[in-house]
Amino acid sequence: MCKHIIITVLMLAICSQVLAGSIQDSYLAEARGDYLHALTLTQELADEDPEDLFYAMRIAWLQYLSGNYHSALNSYLQAQKKLDHKDARIGIINCRLALAEWDNVISYCELLLADAPHDTLLLSKAAYAAYMKKSYASAADYFARILQIAPWDMENRAYLVNNLYLSGNIEAAKAQYKSLKKYYPQSQIVIDYREILDSP
Repeated sequence: MCKHIIITVLMLAICSQVLAGSIQDSYLAEARGDYLHALTLTQELADEDPEDLFYAMRIAWLQYLSGNYHSALNSYLQAQKKLDHKDARIGIINCRLALAEWDNVISYCELLLADAPHDTLLLSKAAYAAYMKKSYASAADYFARILQIAPWDMENRAYLVNNLYLSGNIEAAKAQYKSLKKYYPQSQIVIDYREILDSP
């Protein structure tokens, strides 16, 4: 009788582990694009260890991938309360970008840039928000700051050309276009602006 009880308990424990899934199962579901199943598995794991920061961040990430940006933002904010770190901050920024909260993104990036003025990721996020706001001169300023840090970043130089042109600063756009054409002639911006900025 006792032997049967022990076997039954062990079988129940094994079944519960199989049903609950593992973090590896969550990764595999994510790799298949089944974000909701990956999220469900991670939430089950988080329920067993609610103070675990990793699960909190993974839940936020999977909510973001699922397109549930409001929930993802709240999850990133909750994770940030546990530990204020760069991954949580970037997650918050990405959610606000997805929600088209351009002003919030810019003000938050500026707040973070006060302590990390050479963070090109923050500068690029702010630049994108400014571009989406059609504040092209402001976007150009952010891209120019990136190039001061990374002068051979031709992708951001292309964005700088585009925003300088859109802001009406044609001479500056031509100067940056000249460098872009010299070092990265296959850039789409070079192709798009050839007839406009190649002219004297």
